Amino acid sequence: MAAVDHGSAGYAEASNAASAAADDETLRNAVAADGPLEDAMQQQGEQEPVVPEGSVTSAQGAALQEVIEELMRSGSRRAPGRGHDNHMNEVWHLFTIVDMVCSEDIEVTSKKRLLEELSGALRPQNLRPEAREFFVSESISRGVVQKAVWLIENCTTGIATAASNFLGDFAFNSDMGAREVLKVFDRIADRYQHLFSTSSADSIRHEEDFLHAAILLCVNLAATCSFSHRKLLRLVQPVCLRILRSPQVNDKLRGNTILLLANLSTTVLGELRDMRVADVLLDLVFQKGISGHGKSVAESVIIFLHGREKCDEVDRLMESSVVSEYCVPILVSTLAHTEFRGMFPHLLYTARLFHVLVQSRSYAEALMQDGRVIPLLVHAARPRRSARVETDFEGRRLVLEALWYLAQLGLWPKNDELSLAFISEDLPLLCEDERVGIRAAAAGIYATVHHR
Repeated sequence: MAAVDHGSAGYAEASNAASAAADDETLRNAVAADGPLEDAMQQQGEQEPVVPEGSVTSAQGAALQEVIEELMRSGSRRAPGRGHDNHMNEVWHLFTIVDMVCSEDIEVTSKKRLLEELSGALRPQNLRPEAREFFVSESISRGVVQKAVWLIENCTTGIATAASNFLGDFAFNSDMGAREVLKVFDRIADRYQHLFSTSSADSIRHEEDFLHAAILLCVNLAATCSFSHRKLLRLVQPVCLRILRSPQVNDKLRGNTILLLANLSTTVLGELRDMRVADVLLDLVFQKGISGHGKSVAESVIIFLHGREKCDEVDRLMESSVVSEYCVPILVSTLAHTEFRGMFPHLLYTARLFHVLVQSRSYAEALMQDGRVIPLLVHAARPRRSARVETDFEGRRLVLEALWYLAQLGLWPKNDELSLAFISEDLPLLCEDERVGIRAAAAGIYATVHHR
């Protein structure tokens, strides 16, 4: 739903999913082992992967660093070409690193460093979309996804974290990459589920880097491919809800977990209701000491799951002034392209919040009690307002349908100047929009307003 540092590409603008572990400072340090597995894991009798991280001397680390640096320098010196050749020129040096990751002759510990370098190189600001997709396609044929999954399955958490981060970056905004990862996701989920479902509350804090990598991979898969949601459901109970209940995790991990649930709530509402996800999120919303970043879009998820009809869950939110303190502020941030709780929300998901609430007369009336709601919705629906991303057009459709619901309920328009101008000037243009959903919603408003 947002652009967080590493958030969901669906719910909001997100930079690539797992860059945090691959900053430039990492490559200036010598290769080093992560050390033994956490004592808590060993005490619980987990059968750990058989491949240790081992140790690498500083000389070996320096040698690897020299290789990587020379590859990156040679990549920047490569002369630009045209078409397919240009894509190859932009990423050809990365394929040497891919081949090193896949090679049986390279030590496992070194692969951690190599994967971190690939994660950094895959950031959107470092590769044009066409070159990035070319890299994804070629890397799949070289077996990098299979090797990364093997590292997650068979190595200790430091290496598994780097491999998870890489796959998260690999899948980010790439349908091809996400589909390839989904083919083997059950194997990845087995490792996540086994490790985190057997972790004590205290040891979860020590596994935070791995947890963060796991959640970000899931966020990017969920945002890119809605058909992945059923596969991801198996991690909600043992991983996501445990994170939300744990007081030890940081706001960023908690917030990204909520973003994952927000994406899942677009398709698997019944399953999330059965898991009583809203109960956990309500406890979080009303818990003192949790920052806005930590709460993320918890209120949105609760409303998505239960807001179409009057219910106890949404009643509690309404009693806490959710319209004036959450719904309106997130819509303001969406329209102004400003940050809200650490993310930049997309209109598609913010509009959906209002689209759900107006389907209940009680909650529609609650929305109308805030005088800012109609001016903001009208502004969001205007045809002259430019779209930042393609999904903004779908968001505009949802806004128009929300206004249509309000018109059918007799709650709008109220003969105010803004609404009358919208109906007389903007609505005819929207009725001729090239997108059938927008035309249909606009026509519905027109028919309701003029034939009451």
